[in-house]
Amino acid sequence: MIRALWLLSIFLLIAQPSLAIREGTATAEVFIKRYTQTCDFGRLALWHEAAAECLRHISVPMNEIAHDYYKRRGYEKWAARGKKEVLEIQEHYRDHRTRAKAAWRKAKTAEPHLNAEREKIAKFMAIWLPRYPNQFYEFGIYPTFFRKQQELAAQQGNYAKALHLEADAAEMCAAQYEHIPVAYGLKHYEKFRDAYLRHATHLRELARQNPQALPPEVDNRKQIQDLLEIQRGPSQETVRTILHIAKSDTQVEKTFADQNGVHAHPSFQGFAWIVRFSNHSRGNLLTVIIDEKTMEVLDVF
Repeated sequence: MIRALWLLSIFLLIAQPSLAIREGTATAEVFIKRYTQTCDFGRLALWHEAAAECLRHISVPMNEIAHDYYKRRGYEKWAARGKKEVLEIQEHYRDHRTRAKAAWRKAKTAEPHLNAEREKIAKFMAIWLPRYPNQFYEFGIYPTFFRKQQELAAQQGNYAKALHLEADAAEMCAAQYEHIPVAYGLKHYEKFRDAYLRHATHLRELARQNPQALPPEVDNRKQIQDLLEIQRGPSQETVRTILHIAKSDTQVEKTFADQNGVHAHPSFQGFAWIVRFSNHSRGNLLTVIIDEKTMEVLDVF
């Protein structure tokens, strides 16, 4: 996986979990902004609906899975945070649905254009639905919660507890596959769910043996995605090409001609690339949208 693709996601997923759980919706906002500026109210309505769907099919089940776990295991502070996030998600969902209805009232976009945009949104959703379970062990709840709890248990010599925590994590990863891509109807993700459930069962069997150290099998999760052939990210050559196109745009060159410390973060959205230019002091400075097929810049704002 090309590290540059995930720099922004790393920040969101680790530093601000309540934002991370809505990152699919946040990415949809790029297209919302585009069609707001062009007054294309039909496409605007569709992207508000897509943002709401990200919340309903990604954020809601992710939050429920985590909250239920914290509640069952007695992690009250974490459960309270999850409860707060539910209210935030509900508020954002209602806002996007309301804005979609308002846009539809003003829409004059021809039906063929709307159908073409619906196809793009379907590709967008297919990218985002499995993204969180695919990245489960790298970002979010695993490094911020499970890994820390396991380290504490291992320091105390309670290796059985550490194994049970790793099993809990594997079951949570399986639950994310079950309740997000599988529930949405995406194909072939049942095998991911089942592989992590088998891994969890094996870890619990090892825990019952009262180990005096963590067995090497605890790291078998690292091999599961390789064996299951998770779709890999774009090649370095493709990423370099996208960055070159974005940086060569006249508006981009003019904006950053005399600036240092500006970083470009490319990410593929199923039908187009988004390249965000940012720096540490001001955050996002400029966004470029590039068509996947034509490799042409569609918009800069």
